[in-house]
Amino acid sequence: SVDHELNSTMALTRTSSKVPKSFVYEDLIFHIQTMQHQMNTMTKFLDDQCKNEKQLRKELKSHSLKFIDPYGNLTTHECFDHEMINTVFNKYKKDYVPKYLQKWIKIGKINQNMISPFEDHELTLSVSNYTDDYQFITYGELNISIAYGEKAPLQKLLLHVLLTDSIEKIKMQIQELKKIKNLELKSCILN
Repeated sequence: SVDHELNSTMALTRTSSKVPKSFVYEDLIFHIQTMQHQMNTMTKFLDDQCKNEKQLRKELKSHSLKFIDPYGNLTTHECFDHEMINTVFNKYKKDYVPKYLQKWIKIGKINQNMISPFEDHELTLSVSNYTDDYQFITYGELNISIAYGEKAPLQKLLLHVLLTDSIEKIKMQIQELKKIKNLELKSCILN
């Protein structure tokens, strides 16, 4: 009996010594990816169930979110609380943004007439983190190079613009950001 207890204790000691005592970054990445995969699987399952069962659609919590499209039109969409903002935005882009603009268009929020892009972590939030009628805006990024003289180095500027913004509005944005009084746009190169 004593031998049995000793062997059990030794076996327990051997197995517990195999447990890592330090933080392993790769394990954390693996666990995060596993959780993301499980969330995507559950979201897909719920979406499939909602398509088939109208009663389930009524039972799930949802929010109305507003989107301003690239042309300035406001649309309202009912989104389930469990959906990720990135998924909602990708569906919106696919359904409402012309194909030739889909790679250029980004999502953001508007505050005091200024467009702010979403941070990466904000795109992974669920719809439940936003209030009803929260307003998203679609925009494009415009890279501007500013030269103060022929021999001066170029300064780079990234503007968040709407598809409907005029050259005059873009000039005003540059002037506000860089405090330039006289501004002349010489060329516009689209990639």
